Amino acid sequence: MRYTTAMAAVLAAFELTKRYRTRTVVDGLSLAVEPGDVYGFLGPNGAGKSTTLRMLLGLVRPTSGRVELFGRPPSDRAVLRRIGAIVESPSIYPYLSGRDNLRMLADLSGGVTAARIDEVLDRVALRDRADDPARVYSHGMKQRLAIAAALLPRPELIILDEPTNGLDPMGIRTMRELIRSLATDDGLTVVLSSHLLVEVEQVCNRAAIIARGRKRWEGEVAALLAGRHRLRLRARPTERALAIASDGASAREAEPGLIHVVGAEAAPLVARLVAAGVEVDEIAPEAPTLEEVFVELVGSAEAA
Repeated sequence: MRYTTAMAAVLAAFELTKRYRTRTVVDGLSLAVEPGDVYGFLGPNGAGKSTTLRMLLGLVRPTSGRVELFGRPPSDRAVLRRIGAIVESPSIYPYLSGRDNLRMLADLSGGVTAARIDEVLDRVALRDRADDPARVYSHGMKQRLAIAAALLPRPELIILDEPTNGLDPMGIRTMRELIRSLATDDGLTVVLSSHLLVEVEQVCNRAAIIARGRKRWEGEVAALLAGRHRLRLRARPTERALAIASDGASAREAEPGLIHVVGAEAAPLVARLVAAGVEVDEIAPEAPTLEEVFVELVGSAEAA
C-alpha cells in the first residue's frame, strides 16, 4: 500500500523553484519520498539535481516553493538530526585516519560513542583500514567513509549526491550493494541522485526524472517500463507497413526495416497488413529499455 498524502512522506517538495538572476535552475518541481523508498533522482548533468538536493536540506534557499522533512521545514534542527547526507564531494581530512575523521565528527555532534564509530566502519566495510590515513584511500573507500560519517547519528533518511561518480566497476558494484542494504537491512529511506540509468534501474524502487530543472516523470521504476509495451514489426515493403501501422496507433521506423508500434494489438494489425498485401517477417511484443524511455522524456524537455 502506497502513501498518498504529503503528511506520510519522509520528504516532500512543493513547487520548488530556484533562479539565479535570469537563469532558472529548478522550475516548479514537486516530489514525495515515502518511508522505505530507495528513490532515484535521475537526470543529465546540469539538470538541477544538486541544487534541488541542497534546497531539500536547507543549504540553499528556494526562490519559491517549500520543503517538508518528516512534515517539518528544513530549518527545524531536530528534523535535520534524523537525516544523513553527502552532497557533492565529501569533506575528508587526508592526514587523519578514517577512524579519526569519524571521531572528529562525533566530537562536533556529540552523543556518538566509540562503539558507534566501530559499528559504522563495519557497516561500510572499512574496519580493517580504519587506522590508515585517509590520503591512501581509494576514491571508493573515501565515498564509503563519507557514508559512514552520514550514518553516525543513526539517521532515518540518507541523501546521496551521485554516490558512484568516479568509481571503478568494482567500486560501483560495492556502492550499489551498500545502498540497497541500507534500505533492506537497516530500514533507512534513501534518496540518491544519478545520471546513470542502470544505477536507478538496479537500485531504486521509485524515481523522478528531471531535465532542464523540470520534473518529467515520477513513480515506480517498474511501472515506467511496464506502461510502455510496444510491438516490434518487420514487414515488407516497410513504407507501406509503416503507413498501415500508423493508422490508429503510434508507429515509427526505429532502424532500417524495424518498426516500433505503440497502441496496437498484434493479431488485428497482422490481419490488416496481410489484407493490404504486406509480407510480415516478424511481429512480437517488447518493452523499451530505461535508456530509451529516458532519452524520450529528456529529449522532449530539451526540445521544449
